[in-house]
Amino acid sequence: MKKTILAVILVAAVGGAAYYLLQKKQNVVTSFKQEQIIGKWKLDSLTEGKDSASLFVGIIGMIDSNMMKYDYDFRKEGIVVKFLKDSVQKDTTHYEWTKDNHLIWKEQGDLTGQALAISKLNTESLVLKTKDSTFIYFKKAK
Repeated sequence: MKKTILAVILVAAVGGAAYYLLQKKQNVVTSFKQEQIIGKWKLDSLTEGKDSASLFVGIIGMIDSNMMKYDYDFRKEGIVVKFLKDSVQKDTTHYEWTKDNHLIWKEQGDLTGQALAISKLNTESLVLKTKDSTFIYFKKAK
């Protein structure tokens, strides 16, 4: 009798843990308008995932001291212009939407790009999630 109760408790614990982990992984938003990404955004913060080195090379580019000072201007034609407010020099990147509302970020010369899940997109904030669970937080520039 004790073994049966212990087995039931163990099965319930494993089921509860599996449910929790599956719900935790499903933090990708599916209901938003793609047009909300158009405009100027500021990089607010980053939270590192399992292998954050791929984030800086594939998404943001080389780490520099001004990384948090850039404005990212998302345009309708699938272009992101990255620039400092006081600089005339601009860097251009491309993006495109997939059928399942992921964003593909393509640096110059990159044919495949990096898929980013949209965790949050509204008029004030944008949160992107990489494969390695790194979150990139943007705020709408004013």
